[in-house]
Amino acid sequence: MRAVFWVCAAAGWLLAAVPAASHHSFAAEFDVSRPIAFTGTVTRIEWTNPHAWIHVDVEDADGSVHNWAIELLGINSLVRRGWRHDGLQPGDQVGVEGFAARDGSTTGNASVIIIMATGERLWASSRSEDE
Repeated sequence: MRAVFWVCAAAGWLLAAVPAASHHSFAAEFDVSRPIAFTGTVTRIEWTNPHAWIHVDVEDADGSVHNWAIELLGINSLVRRGWRHDGLQPGDQVGVEGFAARDGSTTGNASVIIIMATGERLWASSRSEDE
């Protein structure tokens, strides 16, 4: 019985030493004074937690292409709002509105996502729906 206690205690200490994945606040990561709006081609979808991500190739006026990583809600929240795993595919043209990352990278948080071929509004934050 004593051995079981020490095995469980050791396992608990080992698990406590593993760093937990932290969740960030919107304001810590993104800047509301840096709005983004673009149309591009979906290259990848990450159906992950704590946030789902889409990656979008965006062509600038000079012809250079930049891949944007766009943060969404978590999977459970997206499903509750009507998203399906196969609702968006690589190659789809999307319109994205949102806010850029504070660090100046090509990372953003979406307020609106629209499939350009159909006009279907896949995502709109409660803030963008009020506008």
